[in-house]
Amino acid sequence: MPPWYLLHPAWVHFPVALLSVGLGAAFWREARGRPEWLDHAAIWLLWLGAGSAWIAIALGELAEDTAPHVPSAWRTLHTHETLAYWSASLFTALSLWRFAMKRGWVPQSKAWRRLLVAAWLGAWGVLIATAYHGGELVFTHRMGVRPAD
Repeated sequence: MPPWYLLHPAWVHFPVALLSVGLGAAFWREARGRPEWLDHAAIWLLWLGAGSAWIAIALGELAEDTAPHVPSAWRTLHTHETLAYWSASLFTALSLWRFAMKRGWVPQSKAWRRLLVAAWLGAWGVLIATAYHGGELVFTHRMGVRPAD
């Protein structure tokens, strides 16, 4: 059977990168007030990052079913999984909020945009905690890692 669990660690870098760069773009846009294209870039990075987070979760569920189990890692695995669902849900909510702003359903005032960036920063903190626990699974518990020859 192919090691399907290897797809998860190959994919997880996409939401981390997209959402981190998107946060930087949104922050820079709000701090400097220009250029306008950064606003569009931040929106797309948020939407792509949220979508890629759900793909990472699906691949994580596959990894949980196919990776060799390490009983000492189960508590960390549960925390990692719970944080992953929180991360994806928070970024989905932010994506919907940003979509509503773009459609004019929510004001696009400077205060609302800055509140969105602050919420994005909070969600990013949850994302980083998720990544930390994922790293702990690999580097502390050696989950999914073959022993050295």
